[in-house]
Amino acid sequence: MERMEEAKMELMRTIKCPDNLGVPLLVLANKQDLPGACEPRELERLLGLHESPSTGEPPPPKMTYIQPACAITGEGLQEGFEALYDMIIRKRKLTRTTKKKR
Repeated sequence: MERMEEAKMELMRTIKCPDNLGVPLLVLANKQDLPGACEPRELERLLGLHESPSTGEPPPPKMTYIQPACAITGEGLQEGFEALYDMIIRKRKLTRTTKKKR
């Protein structure tokens, strides 16, 4: 649990960086093939991904994604990268729409 708290602190520090605000985030929940692996929902809770780092409010929809994975077999990796790609496309569209309104 101590390592998870350290990971949360580092992740929050990275997310809070002004250059990273609103950037899509993919978390690969590795080692899902092992007994006792942390479930994605529990990982989301432990890492504080259900809250915005600056306001404590939920982040914009679909800008974070947790993908269960196994790096040894490659299971889940393709799905994770596809989800990241989709989030990037949505972010670009949102950015273009926002710029047009100004």
